[in-house]
Amino acid sequence: MECVLGRAGPAAVQLRAGSEGRDAVPEGEPSRELKALDGLWHFRADLSNNRLQGFEQQWYRQPLRESGPVLDMPVPSSFNDITQEAALRDFIGWVWYEREAILPRRWTQDTDMRVVLRINSAHYYAVVWVNGIHVVEHEGGHLPFEADISKLVQSGPLTTCRITIAINNTLTPHTLPPGTIVYKTDTSMYPKGYFVQDTSFDFFNYAGLHRSVVLYTTPTTYIDDITVITNVEQDIGEESRREALC
Repeated sequence: MECVLGRAGPAAVQLRAGSEGRDAVPEGEPSRELKALDGLWHFRADLSNNRLQGFEQQWYRQPLRESGPVLDMPVPSSFNDITQEAALRDFIGWVWYEREAILPRRWTQDTDMRVVLRINSAHYYAVVWVNGIHVVEHEGGHLPFEADISKLVQSGPLTTCRITIAINNTLTPHTLPPGTIVYKTDTSMYPKGYFVQDTSFDFFNYAGLHRSVVLYTTPTTYIDDITVITNVEQDIGEESRREALC
């Protein structure tokens, strides 16, 4: 039976389609501004038995530090190797990241501008809120994803936004890499509810925000995708391009 910590029962979260980010890394240019969010984020691991306390208590609705003790966690990094705590190094389940970003005033006032939150890697399953509002989910720790947050940051006088990211590093037979959760039932050797992540690979399952998190802007009319199609007939090469505009 497949077991995913914190992904069962009424508090489960569901993957929302259409949240994939493009492969190209955004760069600052005349029509596109960029704000990097690398650095120290507030961090907290959900140590509850079912790993769902953060969802049950809705930690995303207020600053994370108000939910309990937090650590300063560097981003990008793997949270496993930042502290000297063995329990955090081997932690399986939901961890929570949060950072407040100060936005340029023109980002919040210019309605002809899109503001996009891009997360370049979150291992393995991520749920993201901005100012307490759910914006995107993503499964898979190796590819970027993003969300258009324009309506959230352009809806009032504030020039700050609070970004909260919950990440679950549980591996299943369907994840890459695969794994299973095994509960130890011998209470003479293990406490009640004790479990381990069983894997068949020879490397450590590092987790966290592994790559940069950025905010960037585009005009409301922008190039979303470029497809290059090539063809060869005898010794002549042909190329055509298709641009998707939004």
